[in-house]
Amino acid sequence: MRRLLFLLPVLLFAADPLIVTKQAGNDNVEISAKLILDPEASRQELGASLPASYLLVRVECSNKTGDPLRFSPADFVLISRKDGERVDALAPGQVAGGTALIVKRDTRAREFGELQNKPGFSGVSGVSKEQSVDADLLTALKAKQLPDMVVEQNSKNKAAGLVYFSMDTKKLKAKDLSLLYKGSGGRLTIDFK
Repeated sequence: MRRLLFLLPVLLFAADPLIVTKQAGNDNVEISAKLILDPEASRQELGASLPASYLLVRVECSNKTGDPLRFSPADFVLISRKDGERVDALAPGQVAGGTALIVKRDTRAREFGELQNKPGFSGVSGVSKEQSVDADLLTALKAKQLPDMVVEQNSKNKAAGLVYFSMDTKKLKAKDLSLLYKGSGGRLTIDFK
């Protein structure tokens, strides 16, 4: 029994955390980043289920300069030190997927088109259950995304929101990841060790 009690703290600290918050700053900006690898925590943070190959980083950006600074999801890159993979932030439409243009031939439209000397194609109406789920996810992604915005110096107004990345989450550990900021406030690296 004593051996089990001794090993329990060792086992608890040996596991890599699935949610890690770190921050970094320079003379221009202060950035706090919360890496979320846990699928359940990700669902709670977003309010919708995220596909398995995507992960979230909640960022909060503060301006420390005398000039306004613009912050955007495009300022961030996620880097895996394990295999060197570098991925840019994704737009909500890239994560939600399910967007496709479906064209079908309609003989009635074709006959009318021939009379008008125009092509005879029409679109497809109706929304499938899968498209409805994608639409719900897209709505949640847009609502929670880090906005593209200008932040004034030392204002209470901060740029805050989620940034989305696509990586193979099965092989990821927080200690192997870094978030690179490369925006108008300079360059910063946030290691999630």
